[in-house]
Amino acid sequence: MPIVPVDTFARASGAVVNLWRVPALSRRITEALKQYDARTAIVLMPHVWTPLIAPAIKRAGARYAVVIHDADPHPGDPTALVNRWLLRDARHADCVITLSQHVTDTLTQRGIVEAARVRTLFHPMLGANGERAAGARPGGAVALLFFGRIMRYKGLPLFVEACEILRQEGRSFALGVVGEGDMTGLRERLERLGADVVNRWVAHGEIAAVMGRYDAVVVPSTEASQSGVVGLALGHGLPAIVTPVGGLPGQVEGGVTGLIAAFATADAIADEMRRFLVEEDLRRRLRGGVQARREATSMERFAAALLAAAE
Repeated sequence: MPIVPVDTFARASGAVVNLWRVPALSRRITEALKQYDARTAIVLMPHVWTPLIAPAIKRAGARYAVVIHDADPHPGDPTALVNRWLLRDARHADCVITLSQHVTDTLTQRGIVEAARVRTLFHPMLGANGERAAGARPGGAVALLFFGRIMRYKGLPLFVEACEILRQEGRSFALGVVGEGDMTGLRERLERLGADVVNRWVAHGEIAAVMGRYDAVVVPSTEASQSGVVGLALGHGLPAIVTPVGGLPGQVEGGVTGLIAAFATADAIADEMRRFLVEEDLRRRLRGGVQARREATSMERFAAALLAAAE
């Protein structure tokens, strides 16, 4: 497919300093739409400049579709500062696409987008297409993973406390925390638990090897739209243990592709982790459930659904 690269900026300040370039970028994009006879422009994730470029795209006669990932700003996430601005893309759009019913409901109930313009899809599996990642440790201790950016709403303290509860009961299991972010006050507790800690950004090419060392991913979020980490877990053949917040219960089928805690508390998360550790038949069923969902939530199925919704 033809690629039309567009330079943006490297630092947050560049969003303002380089605003003078937006008109030229708008012309470049609209010229490309005409050159390739494109009927629809799909914004896969709003950018701070896309609300400024959207009017030019619509004047060029193209249909404008936007994938809105978050209706609410995430607590502690720096991008929360521009969330309201990014939602302006939804107001321009002929079609708004979401990845969870939770985001759809929030957008429509707050009057940000009329229900007739919204199409609710699903978060696809990411990565290995549902195949069990290489490097799994047959016969070893059951291993649980916290993966992704370490931010307040991601709930790492809940995961650590849940692990401490299980250790106090004498449960034997392996655990890991892999991701970039502030671990103040948690690193020492994780060391006492014997956790494998990798506190840095993990490149795309490393993810399969990380996932391959674990049996399930725990997503103890206190707030969520939907989760890319759940998509990665399922895409690498791993069930997910999640809290009942936002779009997570719609992304994980309880008892089929993962487990859903009753509450977003350490005790409730520990309850589901305990079930996973103790019940070997449950672990086998969940792995089978993930495999059975491969086709329905594959990236290929998502791409086809995205194109159909956008047009």
